[in-house]
Formats: sequence, structure tokens, C-alpha cells
Amino acid sequence: MFENSNDIQLLSVPSDQRRYLILIRAGSKRRPCFFSEIPQGERQYDLAINYYATPHPDDILRNRADIVFAGGRSKMHGAKRFFEATGLHNIYEGVLFLDDDIEILFNPDAFFAICDEYSLDLAQPALTPDCIDAMGLTREHPGLKLRTTNWVEVMAPFFRRAFLQEMLHSFDLSISGWGLDLYWGHHLADRWTAGIVDEFLMRHTQVSNHETGAFYSYLRSIGVDPYEEMKSILTMINTNPYIARPIRFIYRTYSFRA
Repeated sequence: MFENSNDIQLLSVPSDQRRYLILIRAGSKRRPCFFSEIPQGERQYDLAINYYATPHPDDILRNRADIVFAGGRSKMHGAKRFFEATGLHNIYEGVLFLDDDIEILFNPDAFFAICDEYSLDLAQPALTPDCIDAMGLTREHPGLKLRTTNWVEVMAPFFRRAFLQEMLHSFDLSISGWGLDLYWGHHLADRWTAGIVDEFLMRHTQVSNHETGAFYSYLRSIGVDPYEEMKSILTMINTNPYIARPIRFIYRTYSFRA
């Protein structure tokens, strides 16, 4: 049951939903977030976990997550299968999709609030300066509250409901995830707004290894070439190269009183 597969198995789904959803794709290892504890008190988000391997025995989300399901071939592929099966992409106001090696250093409710305040249809927190394999565009820019952009990385994207409904069809265009963020960025056009939020930080705790890393070894075992998937998407959107860039800068403000 707890393995990569073309289908999913739903294990628990709540009858009532909160406003937002955090969906984590996870295996057997310890995670830096939501592994041994769940925030106490009121929160406006549900926690969902999609297992591709047998959960660690100490993983609190196995029994306490609001939503638990198994299977899928990768994070976005599994998410598409889940939403097609439940229709919950039409219910939640927004969804944050997390890799299991992401440490979030903020209150998710505050992040969702700023996405709402600035009408961000697609967004991500900025990465801490110590993330050695992060792109410059996604690193924290001190002094900025956020930047609107034409691209958000597939590592931890937030989708507002309407954009998620629009883009759900694309989630299995690339099993590796490579190129999906280019597809989403291309389809922003003038209708949707994307941004990297510097006020809230996350840390990528593992360095990606395209040669010996477990995920890339898995992709090779099922005949998936990330470069070919990205090439296919660039051909699909008739854009090569895709230039990721900031658009507008929103600065932090400071108050001084005598």
C-alpha cells in the first residue's frame, strides 16, 4: 500500500474542511516539519500527507493528519489523483504543496494571509541564505516583503483555488516535476499573479543529487528522464529558454517614534 504507484489509496478524509491545506509527500524518514508534533490551538489549515513508503513509526501524521493517502508516482502526480478522487481542490481556498525535506520557519496561517492580502495566485516562501543549491531568485532578499515574479519553484508552491483548478490538468505532465513550474509560469499571463514571499522563510534541508539521490534513482528505475520531461514542456509552451524573473518589489516598512 505505502509505495509509489499509478493510483492512490485514501485512508482518511475529514467531513469538514478548514480554509487551507498543507499537502506533504513523505516517505519513511524523519521530516523537519510536522513529524513529531502538530501546532496546538486554532489553525486555518488542514494537514494532509501522501505516503510513498511505509511511515516511520514515530511519524505523528500517520494517525493525526486530517488527510492521509498512499500512492501516486510523485508529489504532483499523487496530488492530482487525490483531487480528482475527492474534488477538494474546489473546496480549499488554497493549497501549499511541500516536499518532505522542507523546514518551514513561519506560521502557515500568516503566510496564507499575506498571499490573500496581495492576491497571489501562485507563491512560495523565500529560501534561507544557507540553502546552497537554491537559485538566487528564490533566496531571501532582506528588506523586501515580497516580489512578484513569473515563476515559482515546484519545491513548495502555494496555489490559490482558482489557479489550482486551472492548472490541475498539468500536474502529471512531468513525473519528476521538472518543467512543471515553467508550465505554470507560462500560463500566468496577465490574468494571474505569482510571488516569492521574503517575509516568510523555508529551508531546504537536503542537497539534491541528480546522480545518486534516492528520488533520481527511483525516476531512472521507472524510465523517467527529468531533462526530457522539461524539454517536452518547453516544447509544449513553445518557449526556450524560459526566463524566470522578478517583476515588482514590495519593500518592508519601518516605524520610528520619538
